[in-house]
Amino acid sequence: MNTSPLLEVRNLSLSVRGPRGTRTPILRGLSLCLESQAVHGLVGESGGGKTMVGKAILGVLPDGARIDSGSIWFDGQDLTLLRPTERRRLLGRSMSMILQNPMTALNPVMRIETQITDVLQFHMGMKKKAARARALEMLEAVRIRDPERVMKQHPHQLSGGMCQRIVIAIAFACRPKLIIADEPTTALDVTVQHQILRLIRELQEQFGTSVLFVTHDLGVVAKVCDAISVIFAGTILESGTTHDVFRLPKHRYTQALLDAVPRYDRPNRLLQPISSTLHAELFDEIVNHQGVSAA
Repeated sequence: MNTSPLLEVRNLSLSVRGPRGTRTPILRGLSLCLESQAVHGLVGESGGGKTMVGKAILGVLPDGARIDSGSIWFDGQDLTLLRPTERRRLLGRSMSMILQNPMTALNPVMRIETQITDVLQFHMGMKKKAARARALEMLEAVRIRDPERVMKQHPHQLSGGMCQRIVIAIAFACRPKLIIADEPTTALDVTVQHQILRLIRELQEQFGTSVLFVTHDLGVVAKVCDAISVIFAGTILESGTTHDVFRLPKHRYTQALLDAVPRYDRPNRLLQPISSTLHAELFDEIVNHQGVSAA
C-alpha cells in the first residue's frame, strides 16, 4: 500500500451565517490526514461537524457557509485556492461521494442507465457505447442481478439496497482517487448494511481508491477502516490506526464513545451514556482555545 498522503486538511476553520449576519463556528482548527489507498473513518456524534468536513473537501458547502482559515491539500494542490470552475472539474473524476439516502441521491425521473452513463460521458468524455459498457461493468461489480434489466428501470422500481449499490457504482465509475462516504448504510437494514460495507471495501481495494468514511457507528469503523479520527464540536480529538484507537484510546471522549457501544461479546455489560458534564467540559475547552486534554 502506498502510504503517501492523498488528502491533508490543515487547521481548517469554517463558519455559517446566522441571524443578523452573525457567524457560527462549525469547524474549529480541524486537521486530518488520509493516506493513499486507505479507508479513514471520521467518527463522532451527530452535530459534531462530520458531514461539513466532507462538503468542505468537495467544495459543495451550503449557502452561508465559508472557510475562514486553513487549507485542504488534495493530490498536491490546495483546494481552497482553486476557482469554483476548477473545483467542479475535480468532482466525479478525481473525487466523488456516496450519500446517506440512496432514494434521494438518485434522480427519480431518469432511468438507471442514463444516470450512470451521463456521469461517464460528462467527466470521462466517453462515447455513448463505451459509457454503456462501463455502466454494465459497474453494475456487475456491485453485484446487481440482471444489470440489463436494471439499466432500464427507475429508482422507485428498486429496493433501497439496490439503489445504494447503484449509487456506489456511480461513485466508483470514473475511478476517482477519493470517495467520501457519508453514512452510506444508515438508511439500510442490518443485513444489507453488512453487504454494502463489504462491497465498498472490495471496490476500494480493487481500484486503489482512498475513502473518507463518515459515520457515527464505531462498529462500522471497526469493520472497514484502516485509520480513525474522532471529531467533537468541529475539532479532531484523536487520530490513529483503528487497531490502536480501539485497543488503547488516548482521549477520554473516545473512551466514552466506546463505553456507549453495545457489545455482543459482553451481553451483561452495562452501557455508559456520554455525560452532559463531559460534553460541557470539552466544548468549553475547545471554544476557549484551552486545548483538549486526554486525561
